[in-house]
Amino acid sequence: MTPRKISHSEYELHHHRLLLRRQTERRDGIILIVTGIVYFLLTLICSLPLFFLHTLEFAFTIVCIAGIAIATYFVLSGIFSLRSGRRPVTSKDVYQWRHKARLALFRQARGELPPGYTLKGRMRTLVIGSSITIIGSLVMWFILSGIPELLLARTYLVVAALLVELLLILDTLYLRAREARNLPAQSAQDLSLLLATGELTTGEIPEEQLPGEDDTRV
Repeated sequence: MTPRKISHSEYELHHHRLLLRRQTERRDGIILIVTGIVYFLLTLICSLPLFFLHTLEFAFTIVCIAGIAIATYFVLSGIFSLRSGRRPVTSKDVYQWRHKARLALFRQARGELPPGYTLKGRMRTLVIGSSITIIGSLVMWFILSGIPELLLARTYLVVAALLVELLLILDTLYLRAREARNLPAQSAQDLSLLLATGELTTGEIPEEQLPGEDDTRV
């Protein structure tokens, strides 16, 4: 069954949004990679006293646990995000995005919030994020507590844990809650815009932009 054609203006709207999403993925990928590298360098600098005051094996173990594992996570996440952002936007992507966007907007306009914006979802995010932050910080504190030379590293650990916890609380209890209150009205407005630019207009996308054929515009 041939998919129903969408208007040229609506196609351009979704195509532009997908381009912006790809751009955001590339930017986030670069940020994650840089964050991982900087985190590893900071861990290495804070752990330098260990290489002079303890055995090389002990120092290398601490650096691996405290720096390499977490830095690798950031770098790999950044690489995946960067690769995803470099993919070209095809007509098939536009049709899939349009279908998902319409379905999500209809649900949100009726007051059905995405899982991450409901009270239960926000509390789950807060509890899981806080648990990981606290447990990870306690484990690192236990590892570093027997090393007097790493007092500065323990201070950084406490500050970082507090900042992460503050961001979690701010995101789940304020930012997402505010967005959840505005989401139904905003979704209804966006849906009206899509209907006005799509179903209520007459133009159709050219034949070369039918689903399944690549659109190489970036």
